[in-house]
Amino acid sequence: MPDIQRILVHISPDNDNGPIVARASRIAMATGASVELFSSVYSASLHQAYLFDKKAELHAEHGYVKGVEAKLEQIAYLFDAQDIRVGVDVYWAQQQIDGMMRKILRFEPDLVMVAHSHHNILAELFVGDSDKRLIRECPAPLLLTRSQGWPDHICIAAGVDPLHACSEPMRQDRLVLETVQQLASVLQADMRVVHSFHTLPQAAIFDEHLATDYEGLHLKVLAEHRACLNDLLRPYALDAESAEVSVLEGEAHKVLPRYVRDIPVTILTVGHVSKGVLERVISGSTVERMLDSLECDLLVVKPPGFVCPTEYDI
Repeated sequence: MPDIQRILVHISPDNDNGPIVARASRIAMATGASVELFSSVYSASLHQAYLFDKKAELHAEHGYVKGVEAKLEQIAYLFDAQDIRVGVDVYWAQQQIDGMMRKILRFEPDLVMVAHSHHNILAELFVGDSDKRLIRECPAPLLLTRSQGWPDHICIAAGVDPLHACSEPMRQDRLVLETVQQLASVLQADMRVVHSFHTLPQAAIFDEHLATDYEGLHLKVLAEHRACLNDLLRPYALDAESAEVSVLEGEAHKVLPRYVRDIPVTILTVGHVSKGVLERVISGSTVERMLDSLECDLLVVKPPGFVCPTEYDI
């Protein structure tokens, strides 16, 4: 992760932005970064009201955007008061996520901050989940924030998986670790590392020789994961036995939310591996599956060389 110099913060004109503004201010003060406050807005009722008068609709749209800009300017004063360089911008986009992605690709921030919003199943089915699209498409590190504030002293955990079935799992995990190490340093936070693995339950093993020595198989898998984890952590003077490192058994989307609560963790940082459409429909990514059950902020980093899979007119 490069040094954080430009932070893009998505502001919702209708919601409480206090928690995300406080986080952005804290990171900007610690890194010396500038902040861009941004909103992607649209009004269906405004469009319907001027359905047959495009000129009047454009005038009303302009007034709507100016009103949102005024709200962002009020928030910007909070950053000005702390000598943080700040700008504001508003896009008019029928689909909020489209406006957000156009801004991200045009602005090229070092960190994107968005307040996570829960979606029920019907809303996700018919409207789509903007958080999940951001996770899949945002090329910059993406921090999805919760409504609760940060404590004075925070803990940042790196979720790693050196045996992940992607082309270069070690390279992606090193990026996650470097990101956490950098943030922990500038925010004076505790750094932790967590790795989870899942072995098949004994009932799912059909080879009778493996089934009779299930305990031996389990110990072999555990030893393999610990060995790979030690190789990954060696440059950081850590290993699987370090107090800051946790090795958990179970499906990541189930055990990581418990781990976050128990520590407790303020920011869980994970890498994201792209999946094909069919694979995503069947199972979803680990990140997406645990999104609503996490009680902490989630920082998602993409693998080196990631390119947004969707073309946007920027």
